[in-house]
Amino acid sequence: MLGKLMKYEWKSTWKLLVPANLLIVVMTIIATITVRLDVFDTDNEGIIFSAIIIILTYVGSMFVVMIGTAIYLIHRFYTSTYGDQGYLLHTLPVDKHHIIIAKVLASTAWVIVSTLLMYMSILILFNEEGDIFSRMIDNVKSSVMWSGTDDVSAFAVIMTLIAGMVVMFARVLKVTACISLGQLSNNHKLLSAFGFYFLIYIIQQIVNGIYYVILGYINTITGDWYYGTTWEYSLLTGLVYSVAFYLITWHIMERKLNLD
Repeated sequence: MLGKLMKYEWKSTWKLLVPANLLIVVMTIIATITVRLDVFDTDNEGIIFSAIIIILTYVGSMFVVMIGTAIYLIHRFYTSTYGDQGYLLHTLPVDKHHIIIAKVLASTAWVIVSTLLMYMSILILFNEEGDIFSRMIDNVKSSVMWSGTDDVSAFAVIMTLIAGMVVMFARVLKVTACISLGQLSNNHKLLSAFGFYFLIYIIQQIVNGIYYVILGYINTITGDWYYGTTWEYSLLTGLVYSVAFYLITWHIMERKLNLD
């Protein structure tokens, strides 16, 4: 059943999100050609103006795709789970765990795809050497070093990437948890969901603040001064948040479902 739900989620989202991601590819090609041709070195004002429009369109398309993808995935989860479509979904003989996993995995996958495309787009646009994948690996290594360690082993790089994916997974689950918590309100469900989101955000910032205080105290003892976030901390908090947000979503969907 999980496989069928995943297939349904992909079929329901690809028609909009595939063209959106293709827009990133097309605008990257156009913007890269514009930059490589050194059109800004010419004295022709018409060419310069056209180049500026192209670059601004490129930047705007990145924001539109990024924000649009997030809004679309949030709207889809809300309408298909707690909206009009939710009546049909919850009458199906489907385990709530399968519903949550299918929707969260599909949404996370789309977020990862869009994020990677945007990241590679920026590297392609500003990296004249053309060795994109080496640049990506170097950036990950820099992230590992920024976390306060000189050990840039393959294991550390892999764990940094895994931690990043877990954190992204937790962010998607945070949205599902907040939307679910908003259903506890008889009125103003969406407003309540926003309120829960900012409340959880504040709690997470407090947790991060405590981490940096402890880190600063350790620095005074060891004499090693760094303020990065280690992959261990990111992985741990990402796993804890993922479990917590998942359980909140499941509990409300299973025990407190309110489609009125």
